Amino acid sequence: MAFKNCSICDSLFDNNQSNLCPACEEIEAMNIKKITDYFQSFENLQTKSFSLNDISSETGIELQEMERLYKTNKLRSYTSLININCKLCGSKFKPTIFSGVFCKKCTNKVENVASELKGTDNFTDKSLIENSRPITDKNKGFRYRND
Repeated sequence: MAFKNCSICDSLFDNNQSNLCPACEEIEAMNIKKITDYFQSFENLQTKSFSLNDISSETGIELQEMERLYKTNKLRSYTSLININCKLCGSKFKPTIFSGVFCKKCTNKVENVASELKGTDNFTDKSLIENSRPITDKNKGFRYRND
């Protein structure tokens, strides 16, 4: 038998191919049901947009738990309806499966700084990211990768 600690409550449990103990798994399932019921209460769902804060306050689920569910793709069905705050600049944006936690502008900044730092040991200068400007190309718009 293999045992491991729950990623939420840290209790020891028999490995059930999940990172959650049975009690936390049950709570997670109830929270996902609350979120699903909340979304289904709207008639024309495709025209709506929600922030994790809005969903948290309406369902009573803690914001930290909402963020965990979002990051672990437990809200995958509703990703197109959710706006999140960029972790770098704080602006709201509609994420895609590729965007992660940064808006397009900040993703571009991070990629530019990463390409500038490639081959150097200077990975701790946050001002490089904050002061960099996005590279634009008239034909392609923002560049997201160094192709």
